[in-house]
Amino acid sequence: MTTDEKWMLSALQQAEMAAADGEVPVGAVIVRNGVLIAAAHNQRESHKNALCHAELSAIEQACTVCGGWRLEDCEMYVTLEPCPMCAGAVINARLKRVIYGSADKKA
Repeated sequence: MTTDEKWMLSALQQAEMAAADGEVPVGAVIVRNGVLIAAAHNQRESHKNALCHAELSAIEQACTVCGGWRLEDCEMYVTLEPCPMCAGAVINARLKRVIYGSADKKA
């Protein structure tokens, strides 16, 4: 198993949690220097908040861990291609790399 496959598996586990909660099954993890620093899944329905996408929640966690908003040395693994809102957050957070599991026609 490659490193990318390992981390995507972690993102898929997050997506499974979202599905179990009745959410759109999207999961995301953020890795820094080979260490998992953030893991999240969609929680829009349970939190009744349009901003509770997996990517945004993971970015928020990573910013807390890193002590700032610049995530230049971090990589995100997400199960579905980020929507425009999340893609904008990825750009603003300056993530080094984003690996997504499946393309999304709506993205």
